[in-house]
Amino acid sequence: MRKCNALYAANGVAELAASGNAALAKKDHDRAIELYSAAIELDSATDTVFANRSKARLMKMLWEDALLDAEKVL
Repeated sequence: MRKCNALYAANGVAELAASGNAALAKKDHDRAIELYSAAIELDSATDTVFANRSKARLMKMLWEDALLDAEKVL
């Protein structure tokens, strides 16, 4: 059961991150932030997800939030 849950979470993060990337490419920063945040809530987000959410937040001039995300990237 745990392996199934871990696999679902990993696939969910990948799908959410890909959708976030598409939103970011379309300059839909609010949607990108929403999707990256959902991926992060699954507790298995990568540094890339944090970096991309930071970028989306920068584009919205959310400086402090962008910095917090950037600090989570190794």
